[in-house]
Amino acid sequence: MTWRRVGAGTAAFSAFAASIALASILSLAGCSPPARIYSTWASLGEVPMRTAGAALEALPPAGCSPWAGTASHHLLADSLIDRWFAELSRRREVGTFFILSPSHWGLSAQEFSVTDGSWRVPGRLVESDRREARLLARRLRVSLEPKVFDPEHGVSTLAPYIAKYFPRARVVAIAYAGESPVNQPMAAALAAALEPEFEGRAAKAHNFLLVSTDFSHHGDRARTDEKDELSRRFFDSPSRASWIMAGCDNRPGIYALAALLSPGSRSAVLFHSDSLTLSGQGAGDITSYFFSFFWDP
Repeated sequence: MTWRRVGAGTAAFSAFAASIALASILSLAGCSPPARIYSTWASLGEVPMRTAGAALEALPPAGCSPWAGTASHHLLADSLIDRWFAELSRRREVGTFFILSPSHWGLSAQEFSVTDGSWRVPGRLVESDRREARLLARRLRVSLEPKVFDPEHGVSTLAPYIAKYFPRARVVAIAYAGESPVNQPMAAALAAALEPEFEGRAAKAHNFLLVSTDFSHHGDRARTDEKDELSRRFFDSPSRASWIMAGCDNRPGIYALAALLSPGSRSAVLFHSDSLTLSGQGAGDITSYFFSFFWDP
């Protein structure tokens, strides 16, 4: 894929305004509006910043098929996101990505936001699995809330990589309040709603649980390293007890992932880096990243 830089802010606003106008016209005419279409950085012509790389830490054993993982939603980590998706594509096909995202902008009017919309990438759309999205919304006892995803980079950042490496895959996107303190009953409801989609090897062979998350935020070098040492304890020994160690902006997503683990489930951190290491900027305001896979024995 080749992308060029354009006036992304103006284009995003124009696309958003057009979608609102079309929905209003159809509503007045008594028609159901079509599924919402979201812009992505690729469709807006944005080019990821060139950054330093990161060494590969570990991989699952040969022949392992990961069914879940964590990946950053910061475009600053473009090279690591791309390498993570590339490795996943070498190991398996994915029918549906279930993307768990923080609701970054406070637009959610319900405990969970779910969309059946699609994400625009150059030349095509990354489409929702609309049936599964509606089924999940019913399990979560919410109505679809597509407007929440217009500015939601927790999903839109990842869509171009899905298009590149998994062109036949569909998406089910869920967003919610992700920061601490964790509403544990809410997180448990999320895990319960996802359980039928990850129960048994056949389900895990079709679906992939993608926890869209960044880890330590707003610290200096010492504070970031301290928080990341705690987070690594979860990856070293993933369980329903150790999830609490993971300090990130998507705590309910980590809880749900841990709740779906099978006895003996294992994980590997492919890449661990941070915004200062990648960009050389922002020594007092660092965001860290863990790119991981989870698999069953």
